[in-house]
Amino acid sequence: MAMQLSRNMLESLLHELADWLEFDDCEPVEWVVCGGVALAFQGLRLRTTRDVDVLGDWKAADMVIACIEDFPSKVKTCIQRVTENHPELWGLGTNWINLVPRRLAAHGLPKGFAQRMASVQFGKRLTIHLLGRSDLLALKLYAAADDLGPRQEIHYQDIKAMNPKFDELDEAVDWVRTLPDFEEKRMELKEVVRRLDYDDLAYYI
Repeated sequence: MAMQLSRNMLESLLHELADWLEFDDCEPVEWVVCGGVALAFQGLRLRTTRDVDVLGDWKAADMVIACIEDFPSKVKTCIQRVTENHPELWGLGTNWINLVPRRLAAHGLPKGFAQRMASVQFGKRLTIHLLGRSDLLALKLYAAADDLGPRQEIHYQDIKAMNPKFDELDEAVDWVRTLPDFEEKRMELKEVVRRLDYDDLAYYI
């Protein structure tokens, strides 16, 4: 079973990864990150997480996320080296950094997300760009409406801890409506919103 990683542990791992990227003379890496890491690094929800969820490469000149199917081979080698140095990562392997949420980036994140990101740099070769509160809320709401997802309840608890206002949740729902599988998730989404004590909003979903 993969170990849960604290913010301090993740910072240490990412600094180590940055050192390897520099050692191997990799091109600078800039990732857009969501999930528990983005919550923890911004103080929005202080909990452990098991991985770093990467949406894609950040292209600052164009202000867009470049969707990728896999990390470059040299970057994968560096991730592997960090993994091998830390037995606590072996349960998850190199997937402690993964591209699981990349399809959401391919669809399109909430409008204006780029202006709300916060950036954290590790060494000279690694920068992670963290989605802002409202954008994390939207992605979490989508994940919490996945009744087949093994981490559905964790996503719900993240939303609850963020204590969203009506307008914030309304905007998050509007984004989820744009996703191709919205109709499949409609009833579960209504239930999530009801559990958050926003019956009036749930009624109109």
